[in-house]
Amino acid sequence: MSTMFHPLRVRAIQPDTAEAVVVSFDVPQELRSVFGFTQGQYLTLRKEIAGEDLRRSYSICAGVDDGELRVGVRKVKGGVFSNWINEHLQPGDTINVMAPQGRFFVPIEPLAQRHHVGIAGGSGITPILSIMKTVLAREPHSRFTLIYGNRALRSTMFKEEIEDLKDKYMTRLVLNHVFSDEHTDAPLNMGLM
Repeated sequence: MSTMFHPLRVRAIQPDTAEAVVVSFDVPQELRSVFGFTQGQYLTLRKEIAGEDLRRSYSICAGVDDGELRVGVRKVKGGVFSNWINEHLQPGDTINVMAPQGRFFVPIEPLAQRHHVGIAGGSGITPILSIMKTVLAREPHSRFTLIYGNRALRSTMFKEEIEDLKDKYMTRLVLNHVFSDEHTDAPLNMGLM
């Protein structure tokens, strides 16, 4: 595990909700092995903002087989780094990034027939999304249930991407949304997690 920072170019910034963006990085060929990741790991980003050297960690939200390195960043009230990313970071900018780290993952067993359950709230979906995508792609006999809490449907990060996964893995992915600030017809889908 490398503790060095490497300058990576921002390939794209996609708005995901009114409060969150997805940042994708270009990884040069010579750094591909350094930035290979295990589902569920995170990246530490470093930037000088207003004269202060800041570092923040964000979970990778891509599946291992997606062929991209990306993180989801939601604005945080008073959050200098997250707000700077959402409001100022642009495609083509360079930001210092440390190699992937973390031990929050499920070992993949291609022949397994398991039932995985992921429980996430808000931006906590990012490592779970990486794990879920990789499990569904690499464990063809396993199932995945996601229980995902948010304030409302409009603030749900990766809503469309998760719905696309549900369409792709209809018999293997069960999705349960829980909303704290939005009324639904099913009482089980309302409340705090």
